[in-house]
Order: sequence, then C-alpha cells, then structure tokens
Amino acid sequence: MEKNVDCVIKSGVVESIGTDHIKVKINNQSACSMCYSKGVCTSLGSGQRTVDVEKSKTAAVEPGDVVDIQMISSSGWLAVLFGYVFPFILLITTLLVSSAFFPELVSALLALGILVPYFFILYAFRHRMKRYFRFTMK
Repeated sequence: MEKNVDCVIKSGVVESIGTDHIKVKINNQSACSMCYSKGVCTSLGSGQRTVDVEKSKTAAVEPGDVVDIQMISSSGWLAVLFGYVFPFILLITTLLVSSAFFPELVSALLALGILVPYFFILYAFRHRMKRYFRFTMK
C-alpha cells in the first residue's frame, strides 16, 4: 500500500543530464495578472529557475523533454523556517538583548551582523541540507 504524501508538482523542460542529477528549467508563474498594484510591484515571483532533480533509474529523458517534478510540501515549510523564521527570531533576539547593553546604533549593527554567520553556516552545510530539499521526477 502506497502512502499518500502531499507534494508540490511543477512542469519543466530538461536542460541537461548529468550522472546523478538532471537540470530542469521551470517557469515560475506569479499571481500578478489580477493584482491591482502590479505596475509598481517589484515581486520576484515569476521567471525561470533551474533546479537539480534526482535522476530516476526508470525514466528515460532527453534534453528538451517536458517532465513533471515534485517536492514534498514539508520540505518547503522547512526551507521557509531556515530562510525566514529562524533568521527573524535571531535578529529580534539579538536586537532585544544587545539593546540592554549598547546604544541603538550598535545594537542594530550587531543584530544585522549576526545574520552573516548564520547564512554562512547555512551555505557551509548546503550539501548536507540537500538531503532534505530534494526534487524528484513524478
């Protein structure tokens, strides 16, 4: 019996094929067409992105083929936590604690400066984190 897992599915075009991964170009579509402020918005929600997809042993694809790729939804939420929520908590906590000991300008610079090592650590562990953020072919 197959377990039903909530996934995000996108269509894309195979760009290149490597030994372990396939590069797939996907078009991100934003919901800007119905928005009233689309003329002044600087949203980065649309455009082309290239993602690495695990190479499936069963699927035979060639460059130029249209494929469906999927990612488990919980991985997306985990990415939001690491990319937005944890840095925000770190920033606010550093700002509140340091404001008790330093002037405002120094506290603000410390709060912003604490994000540099945080994102450097995320970058250093990017290969380990790829296990949790995987795209697969459907």
